[in-house]
Amino acid sequence: MITARPIPTGRRPRVRRILLALLALILGLTACGRIPTDGQVYHYAEGETSSATPTPAYSPAGPREGDDPEQILRGFFEAGTGVEDDYAVARSFLTRDLAASWSPEDETWVYRDGITVEGDGGQDRLRAEIPVATHVDDRGIATSYDEPDTRTLHVGFTRVDGQWRISSIPNGTALTRTQFERLFRSFSLYFYDPTYTYAVPDIRWFVSRPTVATSLVRVLLQGPAPYLTGAVVSPIPAGTSLQRASVPVDGGVAQVGLTGGEISKAGQLTLERMHSQLRQTLSGITAISDAAISIDDKKIDVGQVSDYREPQKDPQVGEQQVGVREDELVSYAPDQVRAISDLQAPLSAPRQPGTDPSRSVYAYLDEDRGHLGVRAKNGTALDLDLPGRLTRPSIDFRRWVWTASADGTVHAVLGDRDGQQPRTVTADWLRGQSVSSLRISRDGTRALVVTGEGSAARLWVAGVVREENGAPTRLLDPLRVSTTVHPAQARWISDSAAVIADTAGDGVEVMHLTGRSDQLDGLSGIEAISGGDGVQSVYAQTSSDVYRLSGASWSRVETAVRDLAYPG
Repeated sequence: MITARPIPTGRRPRVRRILLALLALILGLTACGRIPTDGQVYHYAEGETSSATPTPAYSPAGPREGDDPEQILRGFFEAGTGVEDDYAVARSFLTRDLAASWSPEDETWVYRDGITVEGDGGQDRLRAEIPVATHVDDRGIATSYDEPDTRTLHVGFTRVDGQWRISSIPNGTALTRTQFERLFRSFSLYFYDPTYTYAVPDIRWFVSRPTVATSLVRVLLQGPAPYLTGAVVSPIPAGTSLQRASVPVDGGVAQVGLTGGEISKAGQLTLERMHSQLRQTLSGITAISDAAISIDDKKIDVGQVSDYREPQKDPQVGEQQVGVREDELVSYAPDQVRAISDLQAPLSAPRQPGTDPSRSVYAYLDEDRGHLGVRAKNGTALDLDLPGRLTRPSIDFRRWVWTASADGTVHAVLGDRDGQQPRTVTADWLRGQSVSSLRISRDGTRALVVTGEGSAARLWVAGVVREENGAPTRLLDPLRVSTTVHPAQARWISDSAAVIADTAGDGVEVMHLTGRSDQLDGLSGIEAISGGDGVQSVYAQTSSDVYRLSGASWSRVETAVRDLAYPG
């Protein structure tokens, strides 16, 4: 039952590539919405690169005279590494008609071991079985599997001028992991929180070649990945498409021609936001510095809204944290501790406090983690007894206070308004799960959730759906994040990275949404962790001391303040 109480007056850091890094949208959830335990699916991971147009990595050979169908097929698979001239070498293995229609980037199958080729009921038919470790679809959404997912291709052949050529095969290419990592890289599409205050990254994977700008704009027009659909918005009207087949780049400026839908009716503010979205998305290509938009061949001028503020990428929280000193809420920064004034006194000794980015709302738990106290600078005071042990409060930029019960129930209450009862945020996939950590991203669109304990602990990212007034209503089906430690606590340190700690062991790492994992020095006896702006702002607490990550190691901090937390 929910009740409201009346208020009286050691390891060296290193970068490790992990094949299994992020869980893409979970398919096949059961009818009751529980998290599946089998067939887990992850985003792919690779080290980041900076160039969008690298030197060609491969120069595969074309078909040889007299090759039989199996040799033609295996040569075709190998030629999938030759991305130059629109996969001209691979197309040379196909009949003329198929070469004209074959679409190599509709699918990419990254395989383990080898491809098995067998007969398929005739001299002109073969069957190829690909043990797929990672699949990339035509939207650049990458999915990897704990166990290979076998894809069977039925391939037809015919003779052309006496030589075997492939006459039928599904669109796509097959690559080894090494080939994939040399040819593909991650790019961030940008969508926005519903208030257009913050830009939200949506990671996609594409072959790094000169036409990648076209690929990015094409998938941007299709909208966000499933786990963000409903949590983020796009200023580009639905039904908009590229007017031409490509996005040329002239003098570092991408020329984006659009048409269709309601785009011709877009007002100037919408046009400014569209320009920001395209420019921010295409900025991941080093050769592009800006985007120019035309609608039905009419050039669009931007910079016409005098008070326009571009949605912010990677918002920062500063160095000031909230903490507890002698049962009092305090503000902590290096060499500066002060009491937080203008708040009604807590009913119980505060523990595990949190604050919002504006530092106008504070929330905390009691010793037993069953009571949530909320105090705001405007005089608001809420005291709520909630069932089960609660997670540390997380307060988003809209001043909603979030916590989760151990049974997977997610609660949220607006922190600067009196007389409220918390609302339950629907999250069917969390039903029956033990939640140990819940943090809302700084853009307010994603929840970082830890479920389970020890070897059964899992880390998830789920989109946040809100009502028009900002009230949260639902957590979307999540992505699973693979970690090299058993996650117990997770804290955002940027718009695309989080620090993860194993409080039962000594493991600490930074997880990037691109899939990269940075292992940090371990620290024995971690009880809590906090993360600010990047890895240089990571603190850890043990039973006796507070530490700050300093370069490659942890440095003890001389302070009596406990339970430190950055805003968010």
